Amino acid sequence: MNPAVEVKVWASCLSAETREASWVDDWYVMPDEVSALCRRLTNEHGTIQALIGYQGTGKTSAILAIDSYLRKSLPSSQDQKFNPPKTVVLKWRRPGELVADLMSRDNALALTVRQSYCVHLIEPWRERETVLKVNTKREELIRFIAATEAMLSLEFSEIEKELGRGLVEPLRYRAFVTALGFARAILIDLPDYSKTDIRRVSSDLEAIYWIWNELTRPPNAPNIVISFQKEMFRGHYFLGKMSRIDLKPLKPERLVEAYRKRFPDAKVFAEDALLLVAKMSRGVFRDFLRYITLAIDHQEQVGASLPITADQVHEAVPIQVLAEDMDQQLAEVFSRQPDLRAEAVKLLLHLEERGPTSQGKVTELLDLRKYTVSRLLNKLEDHRYIKRERNGIENIISLAEA
Repeated sequence: MNPAVEVKVWASCLSAETREASWVDDWYVMPDEVSALCRRLTNEHGTIQALIGYQGTGKTSAILAIDSYLRKSLPSSQDQKFNPPKTVVLKWRRPGELVADLMSRDNALALTVRQSYCVHLIEPWRERETVLKVNTKREELIRFIAATEAMLSLEFSEIEKELGRGLVEPLRYRAFVTALGFARAILIDLPDYSKTDIRRVSSDLEAIYWIWNELTRPPNAPNIVISFQKEMFRGHYFLGKMSRIDLKPLKPERLVEAYRKRFPDAKVFAEDALLLVAKMSRGVFRDFLRYITLAIDHQEQVGASLPITADQVHEAVPIQVLAEDMDQQLAEVFSRQPDLRAEAVKLLLHLEERGPTSQGKVTELLDLRKYTVSRLLNKLEDHRYIKRERNGIENIISLAEA
Protein backbone atom coordinates (compact mmCIF):
# COMPACT_ATOMS: atom_id res chain seq x y z
CA MET A 1 0.00 0.00 0.00
CA ASN A 2 1.12 3.56 -0.70
CA PRO A 3 2.56 4.78 2.64
CA ALA A 4 0.59 8.04 2.46
CA VAL A 5 -2.64 6.09 1.96
CA GLU A 6 -1.80 3.83 4.92
CA VAL A 7 -1.15 6.83 7.16
CA LYS A 8 -4.35 8.50 5.96
CA VAL A 9 -6.41 5.39 6.77
CA TRP A 10 -4.92 5.37 10.27
CA ALA A 11 -5.52 9.09 10.78
CA SER A 12 -9.13 8.85 9.64
CA CYS A 13 -10.02 6.93 12.85
CA LEU A 14 -10.59 10.00 14.99
CA SER A 15 -12.23 8.24 17.92
CA ALA A 16 -10.80 5.44 20.05
CA GLU A 17 -13.86 3.27 19.39
CA THR A 18 -13.13 3.08 15.64
CA ARG A 19 -9.53 1.85 15.91
CA GLU A 20 -8.18 -1.67 15.68
CA ALA A 21 -8.39 -3.61 18.94
CA SER A 22 -4.61 -3.66 19.58
CA TRP A 23 -4.01 0.09 19.23
CA VAL A 24 -3.64 0.74 22.99
CA ASP A 25 -0.80 -1.77 23.26
CA ASP A 26 0.74 -0.98 19.88
CA TRP A 27 1.08 2.79 19.78
CA TYR A 28 -0.82 4.61 22.51
CA VAL A 29 1.31 7.13 24.41
CA MET A 30 0.05 7.35 27.98
CA PRO A 31 0.06 10.83 29.56
CA ASP A 32 1.94 11.11 32.86
CA GLU A 33 -1.21 11.84 34.87
CA VAL A 34 -2.88 8.70 33.47
CA SER A 35 0.20 6.59 34.33
CA ALA A 36 0.09 7.91 37.90
CA LEU A 37 -3.62 7.13 38.15
CA CYS A 38 -3.05 3.56 36.94
CA ARG A 39 -0.51 2.95 39.68
CA ARG A 40 -2.85 4.35 42.34
CA LEU A 41 -5.76 2.21 41.20
CA THR A 42 -3.79 -0.99 41.74
CA ASN A 43 -3.29 -0.14 45.44
CA GLU A 44 -6.42 1.74 46.51
CA HIS A 45 -10.06 0.86 47.16
CA GLY A 46 -13.23 2.91 47.05
CA THR A 47 -11.87 6.06 45.41
CA ILE A 48 -13.80 8.10 42.87
CA GLN A 49 -11.82 10.02 40.27
CA ALA A 50 -12.92 12.53 37.62
CA LEU A 51 -10.64 12.42 34.57
CA ILE A 52 -11.47 15.66 32.82
CA GLY A 53 -10.42 17.19 29.52
CA TYR A 54 -11.68 19.04 26.48
CA GLN A 55 -13.19 17.20 23.53
CA GLY A 56 -10.53 15.39 21.53
CA THR A 57 -7.87 15.33 24.26
CA GLY A 58 -8.13 11.57 24.64
CA LYS A 59 -10.55 10.86 27.49
CA THR A 60 -11.89 7.65 25.94
CA SER A 61 -8.36 6.59 24.97
CA ALA A 62 -7.25 7.11 28.58
CA ILE A 63 -10.16 5.02 29.88
CA LEU A 64 -9.29 2.15 27.53
CA ALA A 65 -5.60 2.39 28.41
CA ILE A 66 -6.39 2.26 32.16
CA ASP A 67 -8.54 -0.80 31.53
CA SER A 68 -5.71 -2.51 29.63
CA TYR A 69 -3.19 -1.68 32.38
CA LEU A 70 -5.40 -2.94 35.22
CA ARG A 71 -6.33 -6.15 33.43
CA LYS A 72 -2.64 -7.00 33.26
CA SER A 73 -1.79 -5.80 36.78
CA LEU A 74 -4.62 -7.01 39.00
CA PRO A 75 -4.74 -10.66 40.17
CA SER A 76 -7.30 -12.95 38.53
CA SER A 77 -10.04 -14.84 40.36
CA GLN A 78 -9.32 -18.46 41.24
CA ASP A 79 -12.99 -19.43 40.95
CA GLN A 80 -13.55 -21.11 37.58
CA LYS A 81 -17.36 -21.09 37.83
CA PHE A 82 -17.73 -17.45 38.81
CA ASN A 83 -15.08 -15.17 37.34
CA PRO A 84 -16.32 -11.57 37.12
CA PRO A 85 -14.16 -9.03 35.27
CA LYS A 86 -11.50 -7.19 37.26
CA THR A 87 -12.33 -3.96 35.46
CA VAL A 88 -15.55 -2.75 33.89
CA VAL A 89 -15.71 -0.16 31.10
CA LEU A 90 -19.09 1.49 30.61
CA LYS A 91 -19.77 3.74 27.64
CA TRP A 92 -22.39 5.60 29.58
CA ARG A 93 -26.07 5.53 28.71
CA ARG A 94 -29.13 5.59 30.91
CA PRO A 95 -29.09 2.59 33.29
CA GLY A 96 -32.13 0.92 31.70
CA GLU A 97 -30.45 1.03 28.27
CA LEU A 98 -27.13 -0.18 29.68
CA VAL A 99 -28.72 -3.16 31.42
CA ALA A 100 -30.84 -4.15 28.41
CA ASP A 101 -27.74 -4.08 26.21
CA LEU A 102 -25.67 -6.12 28.68
CA MET A 103 -28.35 -8.81 28.97
CA SER A 104 -27.92 -9.54 25.26
CA ARG A 105 -24.12 -9.52 25.10
CA ASP A 106 -21.55 -12.29 25.45
CA ASN A 107 -18.72 -11.07 27.66
CA ALA A 108 -17.56 -11.44 31.26
CA LEU A 109 -19.59 -8.51 32.59
CA ALA A 110 -22.76 -9.62 30.78
CA LEU A 111 -22.38 -13.13 32.19
CA THR A 112 -21.90 -11.73 35.70
CA VAL A 113 -25.02 -9.58 35.32
CA ARG A 114 -27.06 -12.60 34.15
CA GLN A 115 -25.77 -14.77 36.99
CA SER A 116 -26.63 -12.03 39.47
CA TYR A 117 -30.04 -11.58 37.85
CA CYS A 118 -30.74 -15.28 38.27
CA VAL A 119 -30.12 -14.96 42.03
CA HIS A 120 -32.37 -11.90 42.26
CA LEU A 121 -35.18 -13.66 40.40
CA ILE A 122 -35.32 -16.66 42.73
CA GLU A 123 -37.38 -15.12 45.54
CA PRO A 124 -40.24 -13.67 43.43
CA TRP A 125 -40.22 -16.81 41.31
CA ARG A 126 -40.58 -19.04 44.39
CA GLU A 127 -43.54 -16.93 45.48
CA ARG A 128 -45.02 -17.61 42.06
CA GLU A 129 -44.30 -21.33 42.51
CA THR A 130 -46.26 -21.45 45.79
CA VAL A 131 -49.32 -19.91 44.15
CA LEU A 132 -49.08 -22.27 41.18
CA LYS A 133 -48.89 -25.41 43.30
CA VAL A 134 -52.09 -24.48 45.11
CA ASN A 135 -54.21 -23.04 42.31
CA THR A 136 -53.12 -24.21 38.83
CA LYS A 137 -53.58 -27.04 36.44
CA ARG A 138 -50.95 -29.58 35.46
CA GLU A 139 -50.14 -27.83 32.13
CA GLU A 140 -49.31 -24.58 33.88
CA LEU A 141 -47.04 -26.38 36.30
CA ILE A 142 -45.21 -27.99 33.39
CA ARG A 143 -44.74 -24.57 31.78
CA PHE A 144 -43.50 -23.21 35.11
CA ILE A 145 -40.93 -26.03 35.42
CA ALA A 146 -39.73 -25.39 31.85
CA ALA A 147 -39.31 -21.67 32.61
CA THR A 148 -37.39 -22.55 35.78
CA GLU A 149 -35.00 -24.76 33.83
CA ALA A 150 -34.53 -21.94 31.29
CA MET A 151 -33.66 -19.55 34.13
CA LEU A 152 -30.97 -21.91 35.37
CA SER A 153 -29.41 -21.76 31.90
CA LEU A 154 -29.63 -17.93 32.10
CA GLU A 155 -32.52 -17.61 29.65
CA PHE A 156 -35.13 -15.36 31.26
CA SER A 157 -37.70 -14.43 28.62
CA GLU A 158 -40.48 -16.75 29.84
CA ILE A 159 -39.98 -15.82 33.50
CA GLU A 160 -39.99 -12.12 32.64
CA LYS A 161 -43.31 -12.53 30.81
CA GLU A 162 -44.81 -14.16 33.89
CA LEU A 163 -43.48 -11.63 36.40
CA GLY A 164 -44.21 -8.50 34.36
CA ARG A 165 -42.19 -5.41 33.49
CA GLY A 166 -42.94 -3.58 36.74
CA LEU A 167 -41.08 -6.22 38.76
CA VAL A 168 -38.47 -7.17 36.15
CA GLU A 169 -36.89 -3.75 35.55
CA PRO A 170 -35.95 -3.10 39.22
CA LEU A 171 -34.54 -6.62 39.48
CA ARG A 172 -32.46 -6.10 36.35
CA TYR A 173 -31.07 -2.87 37.77
CA ARG A 174 -30.32 -4.56 41.10
CA ALA A 175 -28.46 -7.36 39.27
CA PHE A 176 -26.48 -4.77 37.30
CA VAL A 177 -25.35 -2.93 40.44
CA THR A 178 -24.53 -6.20 42.20
CA ALA A 179 -22.37 -7.29 39.23
CA LEU A 180 -20.48 -3.97 39.29
CA GLY A 181 -19.65 -4.56 42.94
CA PHE A 182 -17.43 -7.54 42.06
CA ALA A 183 -15.06 -5.37 39.99
CA ARG A 184 -11.90 -3.72 41.33
CA ALA A 185 -12.37 -0.72 39.05
CA ILE A 186 -15.34 0.74 37.18
CA LEU A 187 -14.39 3.06 34.32
CA ILE A 188 -17.25 5.23 33.08
CA ASP A 189 -16.81 7.08 29.80
CA LEU A 190 -19.37 9.87 29.68
CA PRO A 191 -20.45 11.20 26.28
CA ASP A 192 -19.49 14.66 25.07
CA TYR A 193 -22.42 16.94 25.83
CA SER A 194 -23.51 20.12 24.12
CA LYS A 195 -23.09 23.20 26.29
CA THR A 196 -26.87 23.57 26.51
CA ASP A 197 -27.41 19.99 27.69
CA ILE A 198 -27.13 20.71 31.43
CA ARG A 199 -30.26 18.71 32.22
CA ARG A 200 -28.84 15.56 30.60
CA VAL A 201 -25.55 16.01 32.46
CA SER A 202 -27.39 16.36 35.77
CA SER A 203 -29.54 13.30 35.05
CA ASP A 204 -26.50 11.14 34.21
CA LEU A 205 -24.59 12.29 37.29
CA GLU A 206 -27.61 11.58 39.48
CA ALA A 207 -27.82 8.01 38.14
CA ILE A 208 -24.09 7.43 38.66
CA TYR A 209 -24.29 8.92 42.15
CA TRP A 210 -26.82 6.31 43.26
CA ILE A 211 -24.73 3.49 41.79
CA TRP A 212 -21.67 4.86 43.62
CA ASN A 213 -23.72 5.18 46.81
CA GLU A 214 -24.65 1.48 46.60
CA LEU A 215 -21.04 0.39 46.05
CA THR A 216 -19.13 2.45 48.63
CA ARG A 217 -19.13 -0.18 51.32
CA PRO A 218 -15.67 -1.02 52.74
CA PRO A 219 -13.39 -2.84 52.74
CA ASN A 220 -13.47 -3.82 49.06
CA ALA A 221 -15.44 -1.05 47.37
CA PRO A 222 -14.39 -0.64 43.74
CA ASN A 223 -12.51 2.39 42.46
CA ILE A 224 -14.56 4.47 40.03
CA VAL A 225 -13.08 6.65 37.28
CA ILE A 226 -15.37 8.94 35.29
CA SER A 227 -14.17 10.68 32.15
CA PHE A 228 -15.71 14.13 32.04
CA GLN A 229 -15.90 16.94 29.53
CA LYS A 230 -13.97 19.85 31.05
CA GLU A 231 -16.33 22.64 30.08
CA MET A 232 -19.26 20.76 31.69
CA PHE A 233 -17.50 19.98 34.99
CA ARG A 234 -19.63 22.26 37.15
CA GLY A 235 -22.90 22.70 38.96
CA HIS A 236 -23.60 19.28 40.52
CA TYR A 237 -23.07 18.27 44.16
CA PHE A 238 -21.63 14.88 43.17
CA LEU A 239 -18.62 16.51 41.49
CA GLY A 240 -17.42 17.73 44.88
CA LYS A 241 -17.00 14.11 46.03
CA MET A 242 -14.55 13.31 43.22
CA SER A 243 -10.80 13.72 43.06
CA ARG A 244 -10.09 15.78 39.95
CA ILE A 245 -7.42 14.76 37.45
CA ASP A 246 -6.90 17.17 34.55
CA LEU A 247 -5.98 15.41 31.32
CA LYS A 248 -3.34 17.76 30.00
CA PRO A 249 -2.65 18.17 26.29
CA LEU A 250 0.23 16.02 25.09
CA LYS A 251 3.48 17.74 24.26
CA PRO A 252 4.22 17.83 20.50
CA GLU A 253 7.04 15.32 20.92
CA ARG A 254 4.64 12.80 22.46
CA LEU A 255 2.27 13.11 19.50
CA VAL A 256 5.17 12.48 17.15
CA GLU A 257 6.16 9.51 19.33
CA ALA A 258 2.70 7.95 18.84
CA TYR A 259 2.99 8.41 15.08
CA ARG A 260 6.48 6.90 15.01
CA LYS A 261 5.39 3.91 17.08
CA ARG A 262 2.71 3.20 14.47
CA PHE A 263 4.80 4.08 11.40
CA PRO A 264 8.47 3.67 12.30
CA ASP A 265 9.63 3.60 8.67
CA ALA A 266 7.13 5.84 6.88
CA LYS A 267 8.60 8.76 4.91
CA VAL A 268 5.33 10.58 4.42
CA PHE A 269 6.31 13.72 6.39
CA ALA A 270 9.60 15.53 6.70
CA GLU A 271 10.68 15.63 10.34
CA ASP A 272 10.04 19.36 10.75
CA ALA A 273 6.67 19.03 8.99
CA LEU A 274 5.46 16.27 11.32
CA LEU A 275 6.58 18.25 14.36
CA LEU A 276 4.75 21.30 12.95
CA VAL A 277 1.54 19.27 12.66
CA ALA A 278 1.98 18.20 16.28
CA LYS A 279 2.55 21.79 17.41
CA MET A 280 -0.47 23.02 15.49
CA SER A 281 -2.57 20.41 17.30
CA ARG A 282 -1.80 21.96 20.72
CA GLY A 283 -1.74 18.50 22.28
CA VAL A 284 -5.20 17.47 21.04
CA PHE A 285 -4.72 14.04 19.49
CA ARG A 286 -7.92 14.21 17.45
CA ASP A 287 -6.71 17.43 15.83
CA PHE A 288 -3.31 15.84 15.20
CA LEU A 289 -5.00 13.10 13.19
CA ARG A 290 -7.23 15.57 11.33
CA TYR A 291 -4.30 17.77 10.32
CA ILE A 292 -2.36 14.74 9.10
CA THR A 293 -5.34 13.89 6.89
CA LEU A 294 -5.62 17.47 5.61
CA ALA A 295 -1.91 17.54 4.78
CA ILE A 296 -2.08 14.27 2.84
CA ASP A 297 -5.23 15.43 1.02
CA HIS A 298 -3.43 18.63 0.04
CA GLN A 299 -0.38 16.70 -1.14
CA GLU A 300 -2.59 14.52 -3.34
CA GLN A 301 -4.49 17.50 -4.75
CA VAL A 302 -1.40 19.47 -5.79
CA GLY A 303 0.45 16.35 -6.94
CA ALA A 304 3.50 17.06 -4.77
CA SER A 305 6.03 14.36 -4.08
CA LEU A 306 6.71 12.90 -0.66
CA PRO A 307 7.77 13.74 1.98
CA ILE A 308 5.31 16.51 2.84
CA THR A 309 7.11 19.72 3.80
CA ALA A 310 6.41 22.28 6.51
CA ASP A 311 5.32 24.83 3.86
CA GLN A 312 2.78 22.34 2.52
CA VAL A 313 1.45 21.77 6.05
CA HIS A 314 0.90 25.54 6.41
CA GLU A 315 -1.03 25.54 3.12
CA ALA A 316 -3.12 22.51 4.12
CA VAL A 317 -3.96 23.76 7.62
CA PRO A 318 -4.48 27.56 7.42
CA ILE A 319 -4.93 29.83 10.41
CA GLN A 320 -8.72 29.87 9.94
CA VAL A 321 -8.91 26.11 10.55
CA LEU A 322 -6.75 26.38 13.65
CA ALA A 323 -8.86 29.23 15.01
CA GLU A 324 -12.05 27.21 14.57
CA ASP A 325 -10.57 24.18 16.32
CA MET A 326 -9.22 26.18 19.24
CA ASP A 327 -12.42 28.18 19.55
CA GLN A 328 -13.86 25.74 22.09
CA GLN A 329 -11.05 26.32 24.59
CA LEU A 330 -10.51 29.99 23.85
CA ALA A 331 -14.22 30.78 23.93
CA GLU A 332 -14.01 30.59 27.71
CA VAL A 333 -10.96 32.86 27.81
CA PHE A 334 -12.38 35.45 25.41
CA SER A 335 -16.09 35.01 26.04
CA ARG A 336 -16.70 38.75 25.58
CA GLN A 337 -13.93 39.39 23.04
CA PRO A 338 -14.42 36.93 20.18
CA ASP A 339 -12.33 39.09 17.85
CA LEU A 340 -9.23 38.29 19.92
CA ARG A 341 -9.51 34.52 19.54
CA ALA A 342 -7.89 34.42 16.09
CA GLU A 343 -5.10 36.71 17.35
CA ALA A 344 -4.58 34.38 20.31
CA VAL A 345 -4.30 31.40 17.96
CA LYS A 346 -1.80 33.27 15.81
CA LEU A 347 0.32 34.12 18.84
CA LEU A 348 0.25 30.62 20.35
CA LEU A 349 1.28 29.04 17.06
CA HIS A 350 4.10 31.54 16.68
CA LEU A 351 5.38 30.67 20.17
CA GLU A 352 5.13 26.94 19.37
CA GLU A 353 7.21 27.37 16.21
CA ARG A 354 9.59 30.20 17.11
CA GLY A 355 9.87 29.95 20.87
CA PRO A 356 10.08 32.85 23.37
CA THR A 357 9.45 36.25 21.80
CA SER A 358 9.69 39.80 23.12
CA GLN A 359 6.44 41.66 23.72
CA GLY A 360 7.51 44.29 21.19
CA LYS A 361 7.89 41.61 18.50
CA VAL A 362 4.49 40.18 19.48
CA THR A 363 2.93 43.62 18.96
CA GLU A 364 4.50 43.77 15.48
CA LEU A 365 3.43 40.22 14.67
CA LEU A 366 -0.21 40.79 15.58
CA ASP A 367 -0.32 44.35 14.19
CA LEU A 368 -2.44 45.51 17.11
CA ARG A 369 -2.28 48.46 19.46
CA LYS A 370 -0.11 48.04 22.53
CA TYR A 371 -2.99 48.16 25.00
CA THR A 372 -4.88 45.48 22.99
CA VAL A 373 -1.81 43.23 23.03
CA SER A 374 -1.46 43.75 26.80
CA ARG A 375 -5.08 42.79 27.33
CA LEU A 376 -4.62 39.69 25.15
CA LEU A 377 -1.48 38.65 27.03
CA ASN A 378 -3.13 39.24 30.41
CA LYS A 379 -5.96 36.89 29.48
CA LEU A 380 -3.66 34.17 28.17
CA GLU A 381 -1.39 34.44 31.20
CA ASP A 382 -4.31 34.29 33.64
CA HIS A 383 -5.44 31.03 31.99
CA ARG A 384 -1.88 29.61 31.96
CA TYR A 385 -1.42 29.53 28.20
CA ILE A 386 1.68 31.75 28.35
CA LYS A 387 4.13 33.18 30.85
CA ARG A 388 5.98 36.49 30.89
CA GLU A 389 9.48 37.06 32.22
CA ARG A 390 11.31 40.36 32.52
CA ASN A 391 14.54 40.68 30.55
CA GLY A 392 15.97 44.16 31.02
CA ILE A 393 13.29 46.61 29.90
CA GLU A 394 11.40 44.05 27.81
CA ASN A 395 8.93 41.30 28.63
CA ILE A 396 9.69 37.92 27.04
CA ILE A 397 6.63 35.87 26.15
CA SER A 398 6.78 32.07 26.09
CA LEU A 399 4.37 29.16 26.35
CA ALA A 400 3.53 28.08 29.87
CA GLU A 401 4.70 24.63 30.86
CA ALA A 402 1.94 22.01 30.57
